[in-house]
Amino acid sequence: MFGLKKKKVLERTVPGLSRSEDSRLFFIPKITDYEDKVTLKRRFISPVFGKNVKDEVVLPHDARQGGDIDKRYDPFRKNKKLTKEEAKRRYGDAYYEFNTITNKQKDKMVKGELDPEDIIARPREQILPETSPKMTKEVASQVSIDDFFDAVEPSTVEDTYTTLEEMTRNIKEPDGDFDLDRFSAFVEEDVELFAKNEPVKIKEETPKRVVIEEDERPVSIKPSEAPFKKTYSSSITDYKDYYLPPVSLMKKSPIHKASSDHWIQANIDIINQTLLAFDIGGEVSTFTKGPTVTRYEIALAAGVQTKKITSIADNIQMNLAAHTIRIEAPIPGKTTVGIEVPNKERESVFFGDVIDNPKFLLSQDPLLLAIGLDIDANPVYTSIEAMPHGLVAGSTQSGKSVAIASIIASILYKNKPDQVKLLLIDPKKVDLQQFADIPHLVTPIIDETKMALEALKWTVGEMERRYDVLKKFKSVNVKDYYERRLHDRDFEKMPRLVIIVEEASDLLLNGGPEVEENILKLTQKSRAVGIHLILATQRPSADIIKGSIKANIPTRFAFKVPTQVDSSVVLDTPGAEKLLGRGDMLLSENGLIRRLQGAFLSPQEIESLVEFIKNQAHPAYVFTHETLVKTFQDSQQSSELDELFGEVARYVVLEEKCSLNKITQEFNIGFNRATQIVSSLELYGVVSRNVGTKPREVMVNEKELLRILEGLGQQL
Repeated sequence: MFGLKKKKVLERTVPGLSRSEDSRLFFIPKITDYEDKVTLKRRFISPVFGKNVKDEVVLPHDARQGGDIDKRYDPFRKNKKLTKEEAKRRYGDAYYEFNTITNKQKDKMVKGELDPEDIIARPREQILPETSPKMTKEVASQVSIDDFFDAVEPSTVEDTYTTLEEMTRNIKEPDGDFDLDRFSAFVEEDVELFAKNEPVKIKEETPKRVVIEEDERPVSIKPSEAPFKKTYSSSITDYKDYYLPPVSLMKKSPIHKASSDHWIQANIDIINQTLLAFDIGGEVSTFTKGPTVTRYEIALAAGVQTKKITSIADNIQMNLAAHTIRIEAPIPGKTTVGIEVPNKERESVFFGDVIDNPKFLLSQDPLLLAIGLDIDANPVYTSIEAMPHGLVAGSTQSGKSVAIASIIASILYKNKPDQVKLLLIDPKKVDLQQFADIPHLVTPIIDETKMALEALKWTVGEMERRYDVLKKFKSVNVKDYYERRLHDRDFEKMPRLVIIVEEASDLLLNGGPEVEENILKLTQKSRAVGIHLILATQRPSADIIKGSIKANIPTRFAFKVPTQVDSSVVLDTPGAEKLLGRGDMLLSENGLIRRLQGAFLSPQEIESLVEFIKNQAHPAYVFTHETLVKTFQDSQQSSELDELFGEVARYVVLEEKCSLNKITQEFNIGFNRATQIVSSLELYGVVSRNVGTKPREVMVNEKELLRILEGLGQQL
């Protein structure tokens, strides 16, 4: 409830109201603190000292001497004693100590940026935007209620009768008199109305989501509640008005009807009978039903080897008539063996179900990812900072691309554009295009190998630059840099940088050793400076994802793969070939493997999320594709051409085909040298680019080649 304070010195009467005890106007203190808006004690509030006042009158030692008002009043003043006439002439008011202050001035007083003596000596006329003795309705609408009541003179209230009439509507008695009790009840019941009439400035650090009680879910700001609508072309540089996306943009699973689980008991009986048939001591002790599979835990008798369970896996699968089963022998952290059997009916897991949880919404980790649900139907989260790099592998229709989209969406839900930057590389040109033009991007989505190579080189250079900054400030990593050097004069923002490569195998095959070298450098050194790499591939073969790269990527997301060998490449253990597809996955973190059902994120949800973000800010790229192309061309031209360049070019044009094997045989050179010469031919437009296993095409004739060589001769 608002605290109402009576000010008997200035008694103002509204025309049309009787001069009774209840007809005085009361001062409503301005509210800046959010908590005070809800619970504000009814007590006197000093305009200078706030609530820190006592309910007693204390006079100075000489104030009791004599009855002169000036003598009793002057001891409060620090400066020279002034008469009423001198004070009024100098400061505009004989009792200027009681001039009210604004909220901005009060905040400056608390911070020590403003001397209280300057506030006391402020003329009353400075409150108003105009110095006119009359207060018009237009001027009254531009000042707050406190400033209006302190500045307006009783003789000018008649000019603002319409404004006061609007303020006191619905609280007058039928005879027109002002009723104090009804006014108090009105203020108590309609706090929000007064807060709207007198704008309340909430602090910038006020969280966007407010938790009322511990057992209630956080309330997100809906898109319609955003106090602004900005077009795509609008410019935001500080992102102070940027709102994180609300959970309401994502779909949630419908309420599942209770279904009969009689098939679970039937499976338990089949497993027990199979163990008995093979003379294996043990039985099913418990089971856990998840969204995709149900895990049956077998407690073995003393002296029974776990290998006996794995040796009869095919018999158990046949007796259960299951599509596939997976055996954990034993379950990590337990004394039982787990048999995972697909459910009769598969339950969907939506991305909205996983992120609508206090563990995700209230987490301070900027790189926390919402992955899915485990077998116990509990949400699973992992942090990119703890990874620090990830490998996502799975065949077509296994859920790999949806998992990548969930990773990007998790980052967008937790961070503003100046907190995390994304570098997206998509050689397939279709998987990541829905995230185009978001303000979190360092550069537009890259879909060509040459630009990807230059972008990786830029990332390596940025990594080295960040290490120089950390060395200068004697910080061990980015987190330590932000904690200890945030208020340093030379502090510079160092947002996290997440690089996501959708099809790493294609990039590694076409990019050659340079791409592999840059990826290896990033996986080895970039963690401390806040740069993280996530590689996704459909072909997790050992000749592409080499051991030197895998050694620095301890976190693996394994979806369904064709063979056990592919599972061993991804997880270093079999098991991924037994998965069911469509989001069924194994998450390996530091050797601990968990089975999850990945969260599903539809293209419509991605579009809604991206549209919400793009309506607030446009992309501010660090570099563009044109810059990357120019950098690549400059780097190629800066290196000297091979002395056999002209002869190889003439040979290729005359033969009308470009073959590395024939070039090596004809000119008796090595394969690497021939590859460099052909790359130079491609740069100057002599031959086409390499597309898979197709041979390169010759793009020029003899006359056009002559002009190219003459131009190069002039430059060289």
